[in-house]
This record gives sequence, structure tokens and C-alpha cells, in this order.
Amino acid sequence: MALLAALLLSACGTQHRDTPAAAPAGSKPQVAAPSVDVGLCGSADAAQVGTQSGLGAVTLVSSDALLCRWEAQDGSSVTFRWFRGSPIDQYHSDTATSGKRDGIDIGGRPGYSWRTAHSCEVAVPTGDADFIAWTVDSTAGTPDAACVAVDRLASTTLAKG
Repeated sequence: MALLAALLLSACGTQHRDTPAAAPAGSKPQVAAPSVDVGLCGSADAAQVGTQSGLGAVTLVSSDALLCRWEAQDGSSVTFRWFRGSPIDQYHSDTATSGKRDGIDIGGRPGYSWRTAHSCEVAVPTGDADFIAWTVDSTAGTPDAACVAVDRLASTTLAKG
């Protein structure tokens, strides 16, 4: 009986168990830089958006954790978007147009900007895997004015984060 018990115990002790593979010596896991918490609507309210965009009085018409949109009475609009877990380079390659401005730097963060006849958008990283985008679409303004506005809005958002 003792022999049978010893055989059973030794058989149980030799069962294969999956163990995680050890990391190679000297390697360090890559850790993504934490994202700036930009708050709801980029931490901006209607008064601030209206002033910084140059559109005057605007009304918040939709908002959630990732997208906010304000509209002016003339049909102009301002949109804020927060892309979580999405690389800015992929967004850039998907949306790049001939109107891209090179060398955008907002608060020490290199980003991208696009313009059309009456609008401008800027996208700036807030961490390794997140970024924000501000768009001003003005029915009466110029793309230069819209680009100044989105730069200002993005800078204010990053300063609050």
C-alpha cells in the first residue's frame, strides 16, 4: 500500500504545468507614455470655444466622452474629438490631403493639420496611443483664420491636461 501511495504521489509531482516564458535577460517591456487627460470637450466650454474660434456665440449641440460639437447661428461649427487607443500616424495616413501644413507643434507636441477652403483641422498626440483633433469649419472665414483657431484651441486643451 505504501508503494502504491508513493507511485501516485510521484506521478502527480511530474505533471507538466504551463509557466509563462521568462523575458530575455536585459530586455525591458515597452510601456506606453500615459495620455494627458483632456477632460470632457477638451476642457472647453461654449464661451471659450466661441472666443477662441472667432465665431462668437456658439451652442454645444452634442457631447460625449470622445466628441463634442458646437455650432454658430451662421452654420459654422467647431468639433473636438479625442481618439483613445488610436495612433495618430494611422489617422494622418488615412486623412492626409494636399492642404496639410507641415511642422505643426502645439505645446511641444508634433502633430498634423489639414485645411480646406473654409476649414482647418489639427491633430496632436496626448500620449503614445491617444490624440486629440480640433476642427473649425467657418462659412465666412478663411482657412488661415480657422487654422489659427484650431491651434489656439488645441494649445488650451493641452495646457489644461
